[in-house]
Order: sequence, then structure tokens, then C-alpha cells
Amino acid sequence: MTFSKRVTGSSRITPDTPTWQGVQPEGYSAPFLSPPYGLPPYPMEYARVMLVAFEPDPDAIRAAVPEPLEWVADSLAVASIGDHRQMPFGLKFQEGLVAIKVRFNGETGRFVPYIWTSADEPAVIGREVMGWPKLLCDHNETQVMGSQASAVITRRGETLLRTSVALEEVGELDDLPLGGALFTVRKVQMPQRGAPALKQVIRYDLGNSFKLNSLWQGRGFVEMPGQGFSAVHRLMRKSTDKAWLMDASWELGWGEILWENWVPPTTS
Repeated sequence: MTFSKRVTGSSRITPDTPTWQGVQPEGYSAPFLSPPYGLPPYPMEYARVMLVAFEPDPDAIRAAVPEPLEWVADSLAVASIGDHRQMPFGLKFQEGLVAIKVRFNGETGRFVPYIWTSADEPAVIGREVMGWPKLLCDHNETQVMGSQASAVITRRGETLLRTSVALEEVGELDDLPLGGALFTVRKVQMPQRGAPALKQVIRYDLGNSFKLNSLWQGRGFVEMPGQGFSAVHRLMRKSTDKAWLMDASWELGWGEILWENWVPPTTS
């Protein structure tokens, strides 16, 4: 059997209607008697987010972007850490991530190869349903004093990501290095040996729900110290001095499956 290296078309896998209907009602997710999350939408009522741009390492970025997405060459990446309130399953949690600019079928958007969340519910739904590569982190909060803000993502005594900004002036949303839709890649491994995995490209659009309450910019710094259990530090070539502190709200709704295929099983 041979496979196409670059695929823009997609097999039709997800049916429009169910192929089986049980008698007993069940929750949206397991455990079905008391699911940890329910159906979208998920309103992000409050988010204070620090964003720091950095120059990525091209080879590491390309390795971190799964096919069929493609990294937009020579574009800046963003490290972000924020304090969030996303109802009704994430009343309080910290989240840190790295976002990069990608292209899929001619559309430019954002892809997140690394993301950490300090609460179970947003981490679980992100991995199980939405295609985010979420992992748990310790809960820390953004430290703000005077014109400075700093934040850190830690796990098991190790620092994964650290950001800081010294604010100088009002920022403009168009100045942020990333924009467009959010792309995720969801890969569902099968428990049976040798069975193909299901791979999907999903698109999320915040649409008119995004509301910017405050955006300030200034001098920034990002650090990824490196440790054994994450390769996120390989993505960064060097920090820039471009940084922002943003207060915003939005609503994350249903996604759209743009592409899906059965792909060869992972053997190692």
C-alpha cells in the first residue's frame, strides 16, 4: 500500500447521522453519569494574557507542525501565559502556550504545538474533543506591579516557560504577529495493535465574540529553560523585545472538521 505525502483532499469518515442509537441516555463525556464537561459553547468571560514574540528555530518548528498543516516560513512565533475564567467548566485556571503561523489549503491561521493548563476540565476537553495538545501544569498567577508583569509555567519542579513585559504604550490589535482562525490537529490512536489512527484538521473561529478590553505593549522577554520531558525549548531561536498584555473575552464554540483521514499506525 502506498500513501500520498501531501494530501489536500479527504476521505469522508465522519457520517452526518448516527449509525447506532442506544436506549439509555448518557453524558457528553466519560464518566457518563457525571461528565467533567458538556457541549460547547465555552464562554471565556475573562482572560488576562501576556504575549511575547520570538524568532523560532525553523527546523524545530517544521518538525512540530503536523501534516497537512504547513509553517509559514520566516514568521514570528508567540509565547503566551494567561489567567482565565471560562464558564462553566473552568472557573479559574492558568494556561501557557506557544502559537505559530501556519497555512492549510490556502488559508493562514494559528496552530499551537504546546499548551499547558492548570485545571483538569479544560485540559481534558481540549485533548479529548477539540484537538489541543493540552498537558497539565502547576497553578501560578501573573504577577503585576507598577508597569511590569511576569508569569511562569511550571510542572514537577521544572520551569517550562517564563514571560515578562515592561509596559510602555497602548497597543493595537493589528500589531500582534498572529491572526486568523485557530487550527488544531486531532489524532485518535486505536487500542488495537496495527489499526490505523484517525487524524483530523479542525478549524475554530472566534468570529464576532472576541471583545478586547485592554491592550498595552512594551519590552518583553521569553525564556524556555529546557528539561527532559518536553521539547518546547527547541522551538526558540531567540527572544524579541515585542510584548503585549491583553485583557479580553471571547466564546469558543463548535469547530469545523476540514480534513480527516485514516493514517498509518505509530510503531515507535
